[in-house]
Amino acid sequence: MHLRLFALCIYIMCFLEVNAQDPHFSQFYASPLTLNPALTGLFAGEGRISSNYRNQWQSISNPFTTGTVAFDTRALRRVFKEQNVFGLGGMALYDQSNNGGLRSRYLAFTAGYNQQLDKYGHHRLGIGFQASFVSKTIDYNKFLFSRQFTPIGFDPSLPTGEPRSTLNVNYPDMGTGILYSGISNTEQQWYIGASYYHITRPNESMTGGEAKLSPRTTIHTGYNFSVNEMSKLYFSGLYMNSAISSEVMIGCINQQYLNFYDKKSSVLAGLYYRHNESIIPYVGLESGDFQIGLSYDINISSLRTASQSRGGFELSLQYVFAKDPSKNAVPKCYNKF
Repeated sequence: MHLRLFALCIYIMCFLEVNAQDPHFSQFYASPLTLNPALTGLFAGEGRISSNYRNQWQSISNPFTTGTVAFDTRALRRVFKEQNVFGLGGMALYDQSNNGGLRSRYLAFTAGYNQQLDKYGHHRLGIGFQASFVSKTIDYNKFLFSRQFTPIGFDPSLPTGEPRSTLNVNYPDMGTGILYSGISNTEQQWYIGASYYHITRPNESMTGGEAKLSPRTTIHTGYNFSVNEMSKLYFSGLYMNSAISSEVMIGCINQQYLNFYDKKSSVLAGLYYRHNESIIPYVGLESGDFQIGLSYDINISSLRTASQSRGGFELSLQYVFAKDPSKNAVPKCYNKF
């Protein structure tokens, strides 16, 4: 049993080494500061807290867990016009794989500016920057090694053969992004953005060698419109690429209001597709300034037999502090889907 588990974990780790480089979320739209620094401060309120949690491949022990908490705010409001936004934010992210064998910790600070391009604010252009500090640790005690397998079974008390029990590396990193958005007279909204991370190509080697991190480019876009007075449709997509991986996601979410008069509460439901990897159903609830979303990756890749089609469970939470949202009229398509 241990031998089969070992072989299965090695297979999955090799597959994911080719297909994933950075922590990522299926609900990419609910994690603005990991998606694009240009999204900093784009919401109707004074401050925003967003949090995401992802647990992947739970059917095979607990290999991958990712969590993040972020806060951003609209700053210097007296300096900039009402429709122009300068935002500041910070984010902490934790990621572990192989039951904690590889742990990564990120601390990032972002700044973004969004400028209206016409007097009505129907067309806008934004830019953002992110500076982060990254710490990564390998704990060999969490891994399985071939010399720990004996003719009578697996013995975790046997030495691994590694000269050190842990290795770590720390480095700074940089990223930037740009965002264009628009809104029509009929309240149709659209946006397209791009971000570029690992500008400085930091060295991730833990042994004194050279293992430079490849840049990661992300393009994301969305379009939404009202179906009728009680419902709204959101279409969005993402393309992410680095030297060793690529990802394509598309999907649609329907928002159904629960009360015609105030439209402060709504239920959300939709479906996303990650090319050649997973189908991702989504459900959510929005009430006032609070939004919660739940999704699950149904694996359809070559690993579906080993994983029993199980993928990643993901939870997102977002809360906006807003004394008077009517005075903070920023199109909501930025940070919803």
